[in-house]
Amino acid sequence: MSSPNKLLLVGWDAADWKSISPLVDAGKMPILQRLIENGVMGNLATIQPVLSPMLWTSIATGKRPFKHGIHGFSEPDPHTGKIRPITNLSRKTKALWNILCQNGLRTNVVGWWPSHPAEPVDGVMVSNHFHRAVAALDRPWPLRPGTVHPPELGGSLAAMRVHPGELEGDLLRLFVPGAPQIDQEKDKRLATCAKIIAEAAGIHAAATWILSEKGNPGYKWDFMAVYYDAIDHFCHAFMRYHPPKQDRVSKEDFDLYNGVVEAGYRYHDLMLGTLLHLAGEDTTVILISDHGFHPDALRPLQLPNEPAGPAAEHRPFGIFVACGPDIRKDDLVFGASILDVAPTVLTHFHLPVGQDMDGRPLLSLFREEPAVRYVASWDAILPRAGCSSGEHPPEARLDPVESSEALAQLVALGYIDEPDTDAAKASRDTIGELQYNVARAYADAQRHHEAAALFESLWNDWPEESRYGVHLFHSQLALGYLAAARSTLERVRSRKQEYALTAARELKELRESLLEKQREAKANGNPPQEAEAGETTTPLGAEDGDRIDWEKCDRRTQHRWRKLQAQARQNPLAFFYLEGCLLHAEGRYEEAVNLLQRAAGSEPHKLQSLYQKIGETQLALRQPDAAAESFGKALAFDGINPAARLGLARAHFRRQRYAETAAEALAASGQMFHNPPAHCLAGMALHRLGRVAEAKMSLQNALVQNPVYPAAHRALAAVYQDGCGDWTTAAEHRRLAREARARIREWKSGGRPAETKEEIAARFIPGKLDPGSPGFAAPPASFDGSGASALPPLARCITVVSGLPRSGTSMVMQMLHAGGLEILTDHEREADESNPRGYFELERVKSLGKESPAWLAEAAGKAVKIVSPLLRCLPAVLHGVPSGTGEGVEELRIPTLDPLFYRVLLLERPLDEVARSQSSMLERLGKSDRAARLAPQALIRTLQREFEQTRRLLGRWIERRPEQVAVLSLSYHDTLANPAAAAKKIHAFLGGSLDEAAMAAAIDSSLYRERPQRIPC
Repeated sequence: MSSPNKLLLVGWDAADWKSISPLVDAGKMPILQRLIENGVMGNLATIQPVLSPMLWTSIATGKRPFKHGIHGFSEPDPHTGKIRPITNLSRKTKALWNILCQNGLRTNVVGWWPSHPAEPVDGVMVSNHFHRAVAALDRPWPLRPGTVHPPELGGSLAAMRVHPGELEGDLLRLFVPGAPQIDQEKDKRLATCAKIIAEAAGIHAAATWILSEKGNPGYKWDFMAVYYDAIDHFCHAFMRYHPPKQDRVSKEDFDLYNGVVEAGYRYHDLMLGTLLHLAGEDTTVILISDHGFHPDALRPLQLPNEPAGPAAEHRPFGIFVACGPDIRKDDLVFGASILDVAPTVLTHFHLPVGQDMDGRPLLSLFREEPAVRYVASWDAILPRAGCSSGEHPPEARLDPVESSEALAQLVALGYIDEPDTDAAKASRDTIGELQYNVARAYADAQRHHEAAALFESLWNDWPEESRYGVHLFHSQLALGYLAAARSTLERVRSRKQEYALTAARELKELRESLLEKQREAKANGNPPQEAEAGETTTPLGAEDGDRIDWEKCDRRTQHRWRKLQAQARQNPLAFFYLEGCLLHAEGRYEEAVNLLQRAAGSEPHKLQSLYQKIGETQLALRQPDAAAESFGKALAFDGINPAARLGLARAHFRRQRYAETAAEALAASGQMFHNPPAHCLAGMALHRLGRVAEAKMSLQNALVQNPVYPAAHRALAAVYQDGCGDWTTAAEHRRLAREARARIREWKSGGRPAETKEEIAARFIPGKLDPGSPGFAAPPASFDGSGASALPPLARCITVVSGLPRSGTSMVMQMLHAGGLEILTDHEREADESNPRGYFELERVKSLGKESPAWLAEAAGKAVKIVSPLLRCLPAVLHGVPSGTGEGVEELRIPTLDPLFYRVLLLERPLDEVARSQSSMLERLGKSDRAARLAPQALIRTLQREFEQTRRLLGRWIERRPEQVAVLSLSYHDTLANPAAAAKKIHAFLGGSLDEAAMAAAIDSSLYRERPQRIPC
């Protein structure tokens, strides 16, 4: 087998053939035109929800979001509770570059979303935070830590960035010819345009710099991925001004900004030319987008009232282009999905595809179809000898939702302080959005049981958010739970009315308040404070009588007004549609059609799905001619619509027009390959046309994609019997059809398949999570307490007892107290059923990280309990030197010239016991609802990551300051089993001045309640 050539993967976020094709036809994108003529092109179907960080991670992994772990634009920081932009630390599976690296291939990744912090790949990684301008042109603009790997390239690459202030007027006039006439104090859109151009230029400069170094042996590469987000930003900001002119856009604005989107595409064509030149002709190039962007009548007039509302402007098909030595020339590729990109790249490099990937390799684009091999999962495969996967270490990775829920659980347990109110609310809202996106991803994958459970939980927590109820309704319909769906719809209707009335009252109060402030300011001769630079000044609504001067209102007020306006609106057409869907599911087809037709006044982008549902209902009424007309109306809006194509095929089948049926069904599967009903219907039509081989292939495709498909099994049985004379195989497929029907009946009745022994073992085996087992990283040798000899006497040291909450820290505090060591405690937390002998805690410890820990200077010679999640907030070095982990923790200063010395007793306990103990304590505190928020296995994963991070932190402290820190690791079980031996170890570690016998006598093994539980396998 010949060695694969290099591969360059270029991402253009939101690029769309509807916008590109006219430009290519007019000769305005010659580079892309040449690429198409020498390669293959096609549509690239996206997945739901259409949110870029989730989609680009699916492209890089070949997996859906509930598998890869990236679920939105932002996430809560599990340590501070504040909100941060999404990071790749949440990704829980290997990306393409990790798989390639571990197989000895050199990779470069530039700007991928999300790729911060940069992973230690064998090559160069430039994160998605690299190109963001964070300061004025005349101020320093340092790279954020973690932006570039290897770090020594940071200085050279930092110089590649482009600041918006550096752009010259001639360049801006290429995008906005009338730029000199714009009053930039009032109109910030030109500044927005400049920012987008500059950021794209920065990413491009970094990519071309890396490519230009290819003659240096140190920068040879096999795979390079470059991501540009500018087209998406151009479209969100300026597509409303794109031709044809919309009624809502003024002629002045249209004349100024109607060419920005086109200029953006042509700008990308020029950048593509440079990339291709530097990559070389021997390189295979794949150009993709994660979704499209409506440029026509389907542009929505109003965006949904939700954080990711602008995604409504996205179109569900992006672009796919491939060109290279092994790629077919001037051809089309059909049925491609964003999930297929990673398997295709692996196949190009002769590497197996993971069976846990949701996509398939696009074999039709190759000149000679390559052999495809499979492995169960790349996540389970170790790197080749001498190679690394280039991933972040396991302890650095996290699930933001699980971590934040675990943090909230510690608050409920009383071990740390509640975050500030605003931060806590922001974290809660962010977690809600992440879970909402996961639920939508489950629904898109037809896993409606999981989706419905999440939507129900979200709606219970946010009853005012009707979108959760609407999605729950659709999942219940998909599951056939019609009574539950009707109940849900009634709740959506009543809650919407209730919250709309409340919002209308608040709107009135807000308007009166703003007008009163305006009158007072006018009477006093003081104009209201103007909005900050860059804030929108678009009027939010006209009012009779007094008018609010929105240009003087701050951003928060404007945002609140918009949100209340959206909540106060009631859309009866939407309820006609929802009720019609339910009536259809209930078999009340005449009523359904009448109600659906009443919703025909909706916006054009909503009419597609409406006409599709009308067509489906007309098919149920045995009106195929009317159905064909309705599906045709849906297709008139956008011919790339596999659902409407399939509906039209079904209408043709009812009319016994089998040639048209096959054509439309094959077109539907060509637009969306993972489409079992389309493959099945095509096979049935082809069978009737006597095209037996093609029929068999289509039906087999349907069963590969959905093995539990009775209709496909029955149709294939007919093909084998009538077309092949194979009665044995036909009988086997009839048997499989019967089994499939039985499984579907069980599924619809709410039954779920039991977990296998292997699934249970993989999900939750306490022994494998025990810190003493091979699956748990062994502590460094310095955790044996030997470093204590380098520290001053006990009287000058702070003795810290630490570990995960409920890991035995109170037990060790009792030992130290009995042994004669002074305990730093305020006794505010009294003994209770969970800790009958007392907690020995200090309230101010809970606020570490929020307040100055100056009190630690008085803790020398005493013992203090600090649970492991708070250790990172300790000042670890001398006065005046930055404290904490060195990973973003703010500098804390201690008002003393003396160094701080720590002797740390670190408790280790099997994590399944810790999890059960925490849940039991929450139940005793009457907070079992908090315990139920996090599944046991999820809590254990979070605890394991937390504990590994603690060990890593302590190891780094010992490495950097061995004269100040020593650690003794203690097993909870060993301490209980042999108190005398544990007391002896502690006694020696603390310098030999305590009462060892009294320490041993303080242990009460009867308090060991969370004993191991065997899981039946």
